[in-house]
Amino acid sequence: MKKKRPYLGFSITIIIALTVYFGLTLLPTLDFNIFPYEVVSQLAPDYAWYRFIWYVQDFTNAQFYSSVLASLGLVIGAFVGYVLDQRNNPYSGFTITYIRGLFPWILAAQLLGLLVSNLYTPLLSQWDMGWVPTFIPFVSVPVIVIFVYGPSLKTVLTGSILSGLISTPIGSFIIKYILDPLGLPAVSANVFTMTLIGIIVLEVCRMVPWIDNPNIDFYLEPTEKYKTPQKDVDTDHPLWFIRRVLADFTEAQFYGNEWASGMMLLGAVLHFILDRNGIYYGNDFIPLLLSASIVGSSVGIFIYHDSWKTGFVGTFTPIVTIIPGIILLVNGHIWYTYGSAVLGGIMAPALANGINRHIPKGWHPMIGNTLSMSICTAIIAMMILALPI
Repeated sequence: MKKKRPYLGFSITIIIALTVYFGLTLLPTLDFNIFPYEVVSQLAPDYAWYRFIWYVQDFTNAQFYSSVLASLGLVIGAFVGYVLDQRNNPYSGFTITYIRGLFPWILAAQLLGLLVSNLYTPLLSQWDMGWVPTFIPFVSVPVIVIFVYGPSLKTVLTGSILSGLISTPIGSFIIKYILDPLGLPAVSANVFTMTLIGIIVLEVCRMVPWIDNPNIDFYLEPTEKYKTPQKDVDTDHPLWFIRRVLADFTEAQFYGNEWASGMMLLGAVLHFILDRNGIYYGNDFIPLLLSASIVGSSVGIFIYHDSWKTGFVGTFTPIVTIIPGIILLVNGHIWYTYGSAVLGGIMAPALANGINRHIPKGWHPMIGNTLSMSICTAIIAMMILALPI
């Protein structure tokens, strides 16, 4: 039997990507100075209000938006998706955090881990460490501790505090002393730090007496309370393809939901219209970033469509590493950016799945996903640096 390929869904998303680029590029923008990134980054170490703004911006730092409006949209959309799913509403989209009822635990762990990591902002600034990746716990270790060992106050506190304490200093060190001298994107350090800290914290959780080992790999076999009913989906339908691309935008936060992604993107676009200097670290590349991100996800979903029919595929990986990092590396060069999006869509999901097939019991697939992001971003960056830019 001949395999069906999602040509129509892929074609529609590519048209959407081009529309996003040209539409946002031609759209008139205002200058409202909504928390300009440069101002917030300079004042956050010394002023509590700006440190709070930095804290909120960190919700969407994985996508490089670092935007208050995008972050608020993310959380509002996530709550909408969660409430609709709890009510079995057919318009809830993909189950948020993959397991029904887990979202409040996940969000609590993310907020606490982020709070702990942000305590380092003034200290590392005094040490002249440059840009500080305080966002790391929001999209990594606190969440996977819950996925592996189940939701409880013990897992929330253990994962959040441990990762919050060690991830920011390690990420800052790798950026300043390894990647910056080599001219490679800082995002490679961020995701490698997630891999390293993820392994360390999960192994610590395996040994500490207050976390129950029998619950290991909770995400594979949730307890009865968290059993998630299967939703009937037609992965061959073009609408599924479009929804999957949209959901990929919040896979970094482990939400993977259309409401969360849609509201986040709405906030990002609104912030761009109101103040170009307040989003994407004050750069003017949001149209290119959003468009190339759609392309990168679409390429991955198209190529690994058959794998999506039987399980999860990390087609989101180019969105939160390769594409935004390369855009900054090449200063918004269009063809290098779209080329990197295509390469990322091909390379990163395959490498992630290959790594995850060999991780030991008690490790979460985030390990393979983040390691793949780090490797692929570095490889593509080195390929580009070898070319005339």
